[in-house]
Amino acid sequence: MRRSWGRIAGIAALTGAFAMGCSGDVSKRLVSDTAFQASVMEAIAANPDLATAMVDRMLAGETRELVMERVLASSGAVQGLMTKVAQDQTILDGVINLAVQDSAMRAHVLTLFKGMQMMRSN
Repeated sequence: MRRSWGRIAGIAALTGAFAMGCSGDVSKRLVSDTAFQASVMEAIAANPDLATAMVDRMLAGETRELVMERVLASSGAVQGLMTKVAQDQTILDGVINLAVQDSAMRAHVLTLFKGMQMMRSN
């Protein structure tokens, strides 16, 4: 039931945004009207298809670095990302291969592996 209301609110917000677009510049209003910003962002966040499209746009554009910085600044997001990496052997292999290209990081990774080996032998 709650998801239905969220979708209805999202559709209403987007409909309002499109209607306002007919009578003025939506991008100017989006920048200047915080209530309108919140409404549009809530509508996007409440709709998985719109949220996916927005994330794809942000990762494809000049905002990619900003998105990565924000994700890495969030302890919950970092924890989730590390969990995903740890559960996917291909991604983990890629991260390790990238890390060991730097000699200082290679030494660090080898030290970690040696430590794990010593712990297993005890």
